[in-house]
Amino acid sequence: MAHLVGYPRMGPKRELKFSLESFWDGKSTAEDLKKVAKDLRAFIWNQQKDAGVFWIPSNTFSYYDHVLDTTAMVGAVPGRFAISEN
Repeated sequence: MAHLVGYPRMGPKRELKFSLESFWDGKSTAEDLKKVAKDLRAFIWNQQKDAGVFWIPSNTFSYYDHVLDTTAMVGAVPGRFAISEN
């Protein structure tokens, strides 16, 4: 049985990178970015399945910084960097 801990998430042709840059530049919408991300996740999962990976990892996707995402998820962002509600 094959298993992977993680998998490159930018896409074989860096689709996510280009979609993020387009969004940041105001040339595309959040919905456009979400569609690219959704399609890329499906592609990656299917590629792993087709390669015979038995346990396909989940919750490995990040739009940009997986370490920052995990830090925020577990509530470990220092107060001096917290987003203000105001």
